[in-house]
Amino acid sequence: MKDITHKIVMIGPPHSGKTTIANYLADATDSASGEYQPTKGVRILEFNANVGQSYKTVDVQLWDCGGNPQNEMCWPALARDAMALVLVAPSHFEDSEQQFLEMLYLRFGAQHGLKESQCALFLNKLQGADSMVSNVPKMFSKIKTEIVSLEEPSTIRDAFQRLLGSALQVKHDEYQKGENQIFGSG
Repeated sequence: MKDITHKIVMIGPPHSGKTTIANYLADATDSASGEYQPTKGVRILEFNANVGQSYKTVDVQLWDCGGNPQNEMCWPALARDAMALVLVAPSHFEDSEQQFLEMLYLRFGAQHGLKESQCALFLNKLQGADSMVSNVPKMFSKIKTEIVSLEEPSTIRDAFQRLLGSALQVKHDEYQKGENQIFGSG
């Protein structure tokens, strides 16, 4: 039987560090000059990730989506069939970014049937940025919020593993429920 690849979408406002986080998770190196280069459309990174106490390894496709609103026409296609959503924002963000994050959550998570446990908000402490952390919008009160930083890379991997574990549990529960309905035991 073919292994299942789990699609996870990562999106957030421009300049929030999505690509840097994606590269870290996928152990990918970026040959960029260190200058900011916005992601145009989407980058798809494939890698194996450990999950849970048993450190089961699963195949992941991480869709690093450009956060520019000019890409909005493509977003429904990018969100389709995702099993989890990672919203990335700077740890201190403006009101306009909050509204943008809320819209992204609705467009990528809620409209595609993802449960709160399949979504996470990564507040990225960017190098040289203010260490203050913004208040999390009320809309995200049921979504796991993680403070991550490349200066403490384990925060990124641990947060990602927790999200992946939660999303896999949701998928397992849905599968069990369907199976029980088919066989009449639930």
